[in-house]
Amino acid sequence: MEYLRLRWRDIEEYCKKLAKEIKKRNVKFDIIIGIARGGLVPARLLSDYLNNDELHVMRVKFYTDVGKTAEKPLILHATQFDIKGKRVLLVDDIADTGKSLSVAIDHLKKRGASSIFVVTLVKKPSSIVEPDMYIEETDRWVIFPWEVAETIRSIKSKGKEELKKANISEEEIKSFENLI
Repeated sequence: MEYLRLRWRDIEEYCKKLAKEIKKRNVKFDIIIGIARGGLVPARLLSDYLNNDELHVMRVKFYTDVGKTAEKPLILHATQFDIKGKRVLLVDDIADTGKSLSVAIDHLKKRGASSIFVVTLVKKPSSIVEPDMYIEETDRWVIFPWEVAETIRSIKSKGKEELKKANISEEEIKSFENLI
C-alpha cells in the first residue's frame, strides 16, 4: 500500500484554500455539517475561516480498519436539527469510495435541504461522488493528522518498514505506545 501523510499545517492550508475558493465562487450556505469522524476538524476550521458558527455534525461509519470497509455505510448519528429549506455546506476529509458521502447526501435531501455543496480535502479518482470542491486528488491511502495513533495500531503488525512507508516516525510510535 502507498500512503500520503498529511500534517496539521497541510490541513490548515487546505482549509484556507477551500475557504478562499468558496468565497471566490460566492457559494451560499446557511449551515455547515461535518461528517464525523474525519470531517470534524475541517468543518470546524471552515466554520472559523468562513465566519459561520452554524456548525453541526452527523456520524457516518464505514471504515473498519486501514483500507477495510463495512458492507455499507451506516448513519449512526443523523441530523437532529431542522434543515428543511437550508443550504448545506457538507464537509468531509476525503471522498474515498464516496459511499459515505452518498449516504449523507441522500439523508440531507430526505430531510429537506434546499442545496448541498460538498467539500473534501482529498478526493480519490474512484469515488462515486465528485465533491463540488476539493484540494488534492490521490489514489494513495491518506493518513490525516487526527488518525496517526489509529494508523499505528492498524499497521504496526506489518513491521517497521510499513510504518516507515507511512511516514510515521519512531518518535511518534513511542509517543503513542502508552495509548495504543
